[in-house]
Amino acid sequence: MSAIWGFVNTDYRKSDEKLGKSMSKCYEKYKVDCIDYISSNNVFMGCGLQRVTEESKDEVLPNKYKDGDLIITADAIIDNREELFELLNLDKGKFKIISDSELIIKAYSKWGKDCPKYLIGDFSFAIWNEVTKELFCARDHVGKRTFYYSYIKKRFSFSTIIKPLLKLIDTKVEFNERWITDYLALDGLLHEFEPTDTIYKDVYQLLPGHSITVNHEKAEIEQYWNPLRDVKPANFKSDEECIEQFKKIFFEAVRCRLRTSGEIAMMLSGGLDSGSVACVAARELEKNEKVIHAFSSIPMVGFDKENTKRLTVNESEYIESEANKYRNIEVNYCRSEGKDSITDMDEIIDILEQPYKIVQNIFWYKEILKKAAESGCSVILNGQFGNSTISNGEFMTHFKTLIEQGKLLTLAKEIKLLSRDINVPRKNIIKVVAKAAVPFSIRNFIANKSKDSDRFSSVSVNPSLIKKWDVESRFDERGFNLLTDKFLDIDAYRKSLVDPLPMNHIATIETKLTLYYGLVLRDPTRDKRLIEFCLSLPSDQFVRNGENRILIRRAMEGILPDKVRLNKTAYGLQSADWLNRLQPKWNEVLKEFKKVAEDESLKPYLNITKINKEVSKLENSLDEEKSDTVLMLFISLAFSKFIKSNNYVHVN
Repeated sequence: MSAIWGFVNTDYRKSDEKLGKSMSKCYEKYKVDCIDYISSNNVFMGCGLQRVTEESKDEVLPNKYKDGDLIITADAIIDNREELFELLNLDKGKFKIISDSELIIKAYSKWGKDCPKYLIGDFSFAIWNEVTKELFCARDHVGKRTFYYSYIKKRFSFSTIIKPLLKLIDTKVEFNERWITDYLALDGLLHEFEPTDTIYKDVYQLLPGHSITVNHEKAEIEQYWNPLRDVKPANFKSDEECIEQFKKIFFEAVRCRLRTSGEIAMMLSGGLDSGSVACVAARELEKNEKVIHAFSSIPMVGFDKENTKRLTVNESEYIESEANKYRNIEVNYCRSEGKDSITDMDEIIDILEQPYKIVQNIFWYKEILKKAAESGCSVILNGQFGNSTISNGEFMTHFKTLIEQGKLLTLAKEIKLLSRDINVPRKNIIKVVAKAAVPFSIRNFIANKSKDSDRFSSVSVNPSLIKKWDVESRFDERGFNLLTDKFLDIDAYRKSLVDPLPMNHIATIETKLTLYYGLVLRDPTRDKRLIEFCLSLPSDQFVRNGENRILIRRAMEGILPDKVRLNKTAYGLQSADWLNRLQPKWNEVLKEFKKVAEDESLKPYLNITKINKEVSKLENSLDEEKSDTVLMLFISLAFSKFIKSNNYVHVN
């Protein structure tokens, strides 16, 4: 993997090597094995290479091919190398010699702009074609790697991170006020609403599954992957056939992500997703006598909240069951002692290049990456996307689908079996299902007519920005900041599965933090083949007979310990102690909040009156009931710190 950057002067002006070097300098704080660049005619390309695999040991990036007619820089791990060797008719004796970037060039030479369709893996790349005088760039199907770009005054520039692009803006750099408004207005942890926007004006994100072609006339963006259009419903003869096909795809998704010359780490919780990835990986690594360095966050010493039947605040008992089954899973528990939501806030903002909302878990996430790197790991696995793929199976999605399909007898049976399975009165379940049966438009109309209705009660955005940027109608289009539940049926679930917003959100955090620590984060549950498979299934392959998440539960029988596989009632609560960690320094935290409340320069963005009011409520005590208020104030604080650290930037 790598970090990439560069620019093309589309009016064929000679590239300014000094300008390119200023872009390269932005990457010096990141842990890469080497930094190199090519400056040729109107093109500049740079790369900070991480030598993660055997095939990358002698890789040169950027690089020229076909006597200089093609120049490539790439941030890529290609997972279907065997398939590509067949399709490209390559000498298998060179399997360990041909790098992933060379495979991309060969794919481009054969298929042209269709080449991303044939690639599987985590990638973004740029190829300059001297013959056609075109730059071709692509981002992987599921957006695992970031790709930012800007096109100003006949210069197209691109980068894995944003800062190098700002070096090329020769006018004043401006904030994107719409992005800021959305960040502050969104109720939840998403940072943005418009998936192509960034916090800077004139800097954009290339969407997952998209490519962009740039020449002297135009920049043209194309979507090369559209599974909602292209994936057809599966037609399995039996459940067993479905499970076998799932296992084949999932096991391969894990196996191909174990390709590294270094050690392998794992972010492991007590849940189905990361547990399934860890157990499948352990079986595969055991063949070569390799271990998984598993890192798991648990509460700090002295945290007195105990696990209950419904809630697990310390998942170590589930993790231990996996380590006991697979002796090559070496568990490292991370208590992140002395760390909390305000720790390293300035550093995190600098790494992410924007304000952030994930204050409840960022401190232990960062701690795990640091420890994994110190342990000599080059790849770290997780199951971040698993809730949407391998362990998908929300009861209400299935129930809503049955209602839409008019299968009321099946619905009644499911409610009865669920009631029995989780020991909850049937009438309680019926109340929720009845709510889902009422059309959302009616429930939403009633909720918004209430005199106390306020879609922005838990956020700190200045109300004037809501009107200026038409936030309500834009949020209505996608169902954000709702005052009533919007239950998804199977079709709505499928749309959410390939939504670029969460993909971009995760990529921003993962790409930049792992680049900072010299790691590559790989998520088998986000494999495009796995996503396509899940899109092809009916809802009863995920929920049936009162049981949820049945696909992964059935597939992992004998592989994942039953303590984890059959756990249907106790849900893990990550960062359960996040407020407790703040207690010893609460006065210091309050001072930071008060600075925000007293800062007149923030008035154009923040509802200062509201922040003042909420801060005053926290003067005397800090308890769980005030968790949402504390989170809102931290989001405001992160924004304030970002603005202060970028005081040379103007607002558009």
